[in-house]
Amino acid sequence: MDRGINSSDYQDLPDGGIVRGVAGGEYGLILQETAIRRMVFAPGSPVIFNIERITEDKGLMAPYSLIRAADRIFFLSPQGFQGMVSTGAPAAIGKERFDRTFFSDFDSGSIQMIIGAADPAATRVYWAYKSSSGTTGQFDKVLCYDYALDRASIIAMRGEYLASLARPGLTLENLDSISASIEALPFASLDDITTAALSKLSAVGTTHKLGFFTGGNLEATLDTAEQTLDRRVRVKGLRPVTDAAACYGSIGARENLQSSVSYSAEQGVNAKGLCPANVSTRLARGRLRIPASTSWTFASGVEPDFAPEGKR
Repeated sequence: MDRGINSSDYQDLPDGGIVRGVAGGEYGLILQETAIRRMVFAPGSPVIFNIERITEDKGLMAPYSLIRAADRIFFLSPQGFQGMVSTGAPAAIGKERFDRTFFSDFDSGSIQMIIGAADPAATRVYWAYKSSSGTTGQFDKVLCYDYALDRASIIAMRGEYLASLARPGLTLENLDSISASIEALPFASLDDITTAALSKLSAVGTTHKLGFFTGGNLEATLDTAEQTLDRRVRVKGLRPVTDAAACYGSIGARENLQSSVSYSAEQGVNAKGLCPANVSTRLARGRLRIPASTSWTFASGVEPDFAPEGKR
């Protein structure tokens, strides 16, 4: 390749290790093992791109963890999960939140199974990974991070790959290959056909088949933070703050920070909107479980029903 002809050039990167990923839009980003560099197009320059290092000792740990979502870039570094825009520097998004949980759970011998993907229809990014107890060649957990809400959650599911893909669209004539009767079409509405070609989050399952996340809701479990009044309390129950028609609550209790948490038997919501309980403890937390296939749109927490008891 001749340098300087048709905007072609090459440059040696003196440090930072091997290049593990490239991303960007208006500006390019080169992600190495222990460094990140920004590429700025310089028209008329003999080097075509000016390349400057923007981080030191912070790079891309897992090549497939690199995600481009809107104007942002997300990736896993040895220091934890990072997010950035192409014009800025990376910032930690999982520090003291989910980094330690991830690093203590993932299989360090299956870096290739840390696979990132963005949801084209929402402000969420996902990292699938194989845990230390998972099956070889498959991920068994997915870390979901909503960068608009700045919150994360864990999804338990198995598969082989995660990506944003689109299904081929159909014309009205193509519908004959699915069914000769309009009433027998396996679609809720013919409007579903018009959006079939839009990119959606998809996954390759354990049977090597590609599928989209269009089924029923998975089971959801939400735990609250632990609370104390610096004295014993009697927890009589909790009121779920959710529009789920069916949900169950239980109380996690322990006497001190050195003890393990034990949960009471879960109870469904009664006519008063309360999941009843009868737990005496010093430290308490709530757990809310919404069964699979339940229709719901939000679950923002619980309201405890409790009273102080005994002495401090």
